[in-house]
Amino acid sequence: MGVRRTAPHRLRFAYARALAEIPLPVRSISAPAEEALTVLGQAEIGGRPIRFGTLTEAPRLWVAFADTSPPVFGYLSGLVGERLSLQVTETAHLPWTREADHTEQLKSHGLEVWRAAQRWCEG
Repeated sequence: MGVRRTAPHRLRFAYARALAEIPLPVRSISAPAEEALTVLGQAEIGGRPIRFGTLTEAPRLWVAFADTSPPVFGYLSGLVGERLSLQVTETAHLPWTREADHTEQLKSHGLEVWRAAQRWCEG
């Protein structure tokens, strides 16, 4: 279900903004093994330890649980333009990402980790 092109502009804008806030499941990209990730930062969200990391072969900011298997459950995109979106590759963890403000916390901590990594790389 969507909003048609003939809908008022404000309604289409509000609909697009609401869709951008929802973590979307992605089935076409497989998550890497946790051992292959270079961990850039960690946070505790919803009482669970979360790791943010990168992988040379798949340059994204991957998001992983530190206490489950499979640990990697998605990645953040839109970090450069700061229009973040959470893409969930492990659909079993999709309900957790939609609870409370977990998605917003993942995005904000991920952006902090990304900025810190950029500062470190630039010297």
